[in-house]
Amino acid sequence: MELDQTMEAYGFKISSSCSGFEWYVKEVEYKGNDAFVTITADDELHLPESVDEPVVVNITDHNSGNELETPQRFESLKSYLDTLNPPS
Repeated sequence: MELDQTMEAYGFKISSSCSGFEWYVKEVEYKGNDAFVTITADDELHLPESVDEPVVVNITDHNSGNELETPQRFESLKSYLDTLNPPS
Protein backbone atom coordinates (compact mmCIF):
# COMPACT_ATOMS: atom_id res chain seq x y z
CA MET A 1 0.00 0.00 0.00
CA GLU A 2 1.36 3.43 -0.89
CA LEU A 3 1.99 5.92 1.90
CA ASP A 4 -0.81 8.29 0.80
CA GLN A 5 -3.27 5.38 0.85
CA THR A 6 -2.08 4.35 4.31
CA MET A 7 -2.55 7.87 5.61
CA GLU A 8 -5.98 8.11 3.99
CA ALA A 9 -6.98 4.89 5.74
CA TYR A 10 -6.20 6.64 9.04
CA GLY A 11 -8.28 9.68 8.00
CA PHE A 12 -5.42 12.00 6.99
CA LYS A 13 -5.27 14.00 3.79
CA ILE A 14 -2.50 16.06 2.20
CA SER A 15 -2.61 19.80 2.66
CA SER A 16 -0.18 22.47 1.52
CA SER A 17 0.50 26.17 1.78
CA CYS A 18 1.03 28.54 -1.12
CA SER A 19 4.74 28.52 -0.28
CA GLY A 20 4.96 24.77 -0.88
CA PHE A 21 4.98 23.55 2.73
CA GLU A 22 3.16 20.18 2.88
CA TRP A 23 1.70 18.12 5.71
CA TYR A 24 -0.83 15.42 6.44
CA VAL A 25 -3.85 16.80 8.28
CA LYS A 26 -6.84 15.31 10.07
CA GLU A 27 -9.67 17.13 11.85
CA VAL A 28 -10.34 15.81 15.36
CA GLU A 29 -12.01 16.73 18.62
CA TYR A 30 -9.34 17.10 21.28
CA LYS A 31 -10.26 17.69 24.94
CA GLY A 32 -13.54 19.29 23.86
CA ASN A 33 -11.95 21.52 21.20
CA ASP A 34 -12.33 21.36 17.43
CA ALA A 35 -8.76 20.72 16.39
CA PHE A 36 -6.57 19.29 13.71
CA VAL A 37 -3.55 17.03 13.78
CA THR A 38 -0.69 17.73 11.39
CA ILE A 39 2.18 15.41 10.52
CA THR A 40 5.35 16.51 8.77
CA ALA A 41 8.76 15.02 8.19
CA ASP A 42 11.16 15.71 11.05
CA ASP A 43 12.58 18.82 9.35
CA GLU A 44 8.98 20.14 9.11
CA LEU A 45 9.35 21.21 5.48
CA HIS A 46 7.72 18.34 3.64
CA LEU A 47 5.73 15.13 3.85
CA PRO A 48 7.45 12.01 5.13
CA GLU A 49 8.44 9.73 2.26
CA SER A 50 8.01 6.44 4.13
CA VAL A 51 6.61 5.01 7.35
CA ASP A 52 10.20 4.63 8.57
CA GLU A 53 10.98 8.37 8.45
CA PRO A 54 10.97 10.46 11.68
CA VAL A 55 7.98 12.81 11.97
CA VAL A 56 6.69 15.71 14.04
CA VAL A 57 3.03 15.65 15.13
CA ASN A 58 1.16 18.83 16.13
CA ILE A 59 -2.32 19.25 17.58
CA THR A 60 -3.73 22.70 16.90
CA ASP A 61 -6.97 24.42 17.91
CA HIS A 62 -9.11 24.84 14.80
CA ASN A 63 -10.52 28.23 15.85
CA SER A 64 -7.57 30.04 17.47
CA GLY A 65 -4.67 28.33 15.71
CA ASN A 66 -2.98 27.79 19.09
CA GLU A 67 -1.12 24.58 19.77
CA LEU A 68 -3.05 22.38 22.21
CA GLU A 69 -0.02 20.20 22.91
CA THR A 70 3.70 20.63 22.52
CA PRO A 71 4.74 19.25 19.11
CA GLN A 72 5.86 15.66 19.53
CA ARG A 73 8.65 13.94 17.61
CA PHE A 74 8.32 10.26 16.74
CA GLU A 75 11.22 8.09 15.59
CA SER A 76 9.09 6.97 12.63
CA LEU A 77 5.69 7.61 11.11
CA LYS A 78 4.90 3.97 11.84
CA SER A 79 5.55 4.49 15.57
CA TYR A 80 3.00 7.34 15.56
CA LEU A 81 0.43 5.38 13.56
CA ASP A 82 0.83 2.51 16.05
CA THR A 83 -0.58 4.86 18.75
CA LEU A 84 -3.84 5.25 16.78
CA ASN A 85 -6.73 2.88 16.39
CA PRO A 86 -6.15 0.76 13.29
CA PRO A 87 -8.29 1.68 10.28
CA SER A 88 -11.41 -0.40 9.85
